[in-house]
Amino acid sequence: MWRIAALLLFVGTGCRSDQDPKVDVGELDTEQQDTGPVDSADETGTDTDRGVMDTGEPGPVDLDGDGYSEEIDCDDLDADTWPGAPERCDGVDNDCDGEVDEDLVGTWYEDADSDGHGNAASSVAACDPPSGFVANTTDCDDTRPNVSPVAAEVCDGLDNDCDGSVDNDALDAATWFADGDGDGFGDVSASQAACAAPGGHVADDTDCDDASAAVHPGATESCDGIDNNCDGWVDDDDPAVADAGTWYLDFDGDGYGTGSFPVSACSQPPSYSANTEDCDDTDAAIHPAATEVCDSVDNDCDGTIDESDSADATTWYADADGDGYGNAAAPLAACDSPSGHVLDSSDCDDTQAEVFPGRGESYDGLDNDCDGAVDEDLWMGSGMDGPLSVTGTTDLSVDASGSRAQADAISFGVIALSGDSVGVDQAIVGIAPGDEVLVINLQGTSAAHGGVGTYEFGTVGSVVVTTITLVDPLSETFGETDNSDLSGQTIRVQRVPHYSDVTVASTGTLTTSSWSGVGGGVLAFRASGTALVESGGRIAVDEAGYAGGATGTGYNCDAYQGESYAGEGGGEGDGACASYNENWGWYDPNFGGGGAHICGAGGAYGVGATDSDSWTGGSATPAYAGLSYGDADLATLFFGSGGGGVWNGGASCTGSGPGPGGGGGGILYIGAHTLQTDGAAAITSMGGSSDACATGSYTYGAGGGAGGSVFLQAESASLFADSVQATGGLGNSSNLRVGGDGGQGRVRIDCTTCNGFAHGGTDADTALVDAASPDPGHSVSP
Repeated sequence: MWRIAALLLFVGTGCRSDQDPKVDVGELDTEQQDTGPVDSADETGTDTDRGVMDTGEPGPVDLDGDGYSEEIDCDDLDADTWPGAPERCDGVDNDCDGEVDEDLVGTWYEDADSDGHGNAASSVAACDPPSGFVANTTDCDDTRPNVSPVAAEVCDGLDNDCDGSVDNDALDAATWFADGDGDGFGDVSASQAACAAPGGHVADDTDCDDASAAVHPGATESCDGIDNNCDGWVDDDDPAVADAGTWYLDFDGDGYGTGSFPVSACSQPPSYSANTEDCDDTDAAIHPAATEVCDSVDNDCDGTIDESDSADATTWYADADGDGYGNAAAPLAACDSPSGHVLDSSDCDDTQAEVFPGRGESYDGLDNDCDGAVDEDLWMGSGMDGPLSVTGTTDLSVDASGSRAQADAISFGVIALSGDSVGVDQAIVGIAPGDEVLVINLQGTSAAHGGVGTYEFGTVGSVVVTTITLVDPLSETFGETDNSDLSGQTIRVQRVPHYSDVTVASTGTLTTSSWSGVGGGVLAFRASGTALVESGGRIAVDEAGYAGGATGTGYNCDAYQGESYAGEGGGEGDGACASYNENWGWYDPNFGGGGAHICGAGGAYGVGATDSDSWTGGSATPAYAGLSYGDADLATLFFGSGGGGVWNGGASCTGSGPGPGGGGGGILYIGAHTLQTDGAAAITSMGGSSDACATGSYTYGAGGGAGGSVFLQAESASLFADSVQATGGLGNSSNLRVGGDGGQGRVRIDCTTCNGFAHGGTDADTALVDAASPDPGHSVSP
């Protein structure tokens, strides 16, 4: 405005000439200011209202007629301009005070968004507001018409009412509810309005317990005395309760139900149980926790009646091997005897029927009697036959009446062997369960004799007619290749008596019948105590073994070879009696039997058998001695073989005349705790000497038999010098052409203490050598 007024002033004065006495308003001395008109004449009578002195003379010029001369008037061309004039908003210094439009110009502020509120940062000074300007500075955002001090606050992220806060007290603010427990549900009693959810607040107001996160609408109702799901119902009153228990009627009040009449409840109702385990809800004594007793009732509801946990059950023990004795390591409690169980618990090996307390020990590598020792003291026997006293001649192969029917050492011919079964040739008497028997192959043939000498002791389990069943199967092979073919074999099964003590008086002889080609010749017994042979007494099987060869049946006939383990020897010139006949070869031995060619050779077993002299004394062939056989340790048992017989010639010779060679010794086995001999030749199996002779051109003699087998076992042996003998017999040596001598038998003596010396020492060995002839070929501590 002031620019417009100034322009007009310039236009108004621009027409003056340079000689115009008027002073331009712009040249006015702004310090010339009047204090205003004087209302009355001063003392000089001068009119000071206009600054014109009334002197009566021409005064200063007042061009604009405003009462002020041009010397005083700051614009004497504008009647509205004079010192003290009212200032107007016209761009002119109306009152000539040097300021233009002072006190009339205002400050105006831009209102770009036309909301009636100006922007303090954009202003102009003017007497009147320019377009788009206002007199205030209250707008806090001049770009938004919805932002001003009078605008309503809304939720738009702006400070609509310019109070310095954004979205506070917004008209459209939402109500938020405190969620103190963080479960997503708010407390209706603790709300807050805000455009966005404040921390710890949610839009929901349905929480009924904002102090527990487990309590809110939709929560699982539980049996805890709390309205977990905020539906107004608690526990059993709420159909939605999730963990209510199912309870079952317990009619008998024993704490166990049967599943009848189930109910759902948080707490157990009276007369109800949490389980369905009762098998009888009418009897309070029957339930799963009850004690089972032997009463034919399932007391403890386990589905089994009178089972092993019954309080009054009996303890039984497994008898897996069926021997009547149980295994202490396999107990079983039961009301009644379970199959395969017994009351006894003393079996030491329940896998072996032949092992149990009180059973006789067998040679089988087992502790048969459960005493902790294996195969111990077997040589002693059980003593079940009591004591035996011998004062005269006692033959164990026959009974007191002379019959073999009840003989202590009765024997039978074996016709079949299979496992533990022994088949014999006649009905069995005199052998009973519990007895010990000796099975032994005594003779074969020239074509089959590989099993001869084999023997085995066994315990009888049962006897039925002609079959003996042993407690343990036989382990030895008695046939030529196996036990299924016994052709040509002579096998015997013989009872072994078990005496408590055996005493042979000085007048007594204990013996057995001689080998007959079918049986005999074997004497075997045990004594659990002492076997004593007094001085003069004898236990003997002399010349009880294989027979000596016979004389031919006609004059001038060659004799027979001695008998041996492969059968009787041939002889008699093969049926053709011709003197000096060497065509038939009977001078050769019959295995162990002595040969025969006019004279007889000695039979053999061990060493020492001799040939006969040549029957002519010249180049003719003499009869040869038998061949040695058997084992020094008596792992096989044989008779001694017989000597060859003498030729059937004349009787004018020294001796008994034509006859057989001497027989071999038998088989003698003694097992005892203590074995004592008080004199020489007390225990013998000697070969027989022959006194047979014949005459022809010369005189001739028969051969002697070989000694047999003597096997002694004792814990303590006290043996007199030369008291044990198994020597061979002598051939006839009283004639010009002598017969051969029989070979030695075989001796084995097992003793723990031998004549007072511990077995194995030099003294013990010496004592045994002194006691036996021949020397023991083998000895161990039994």
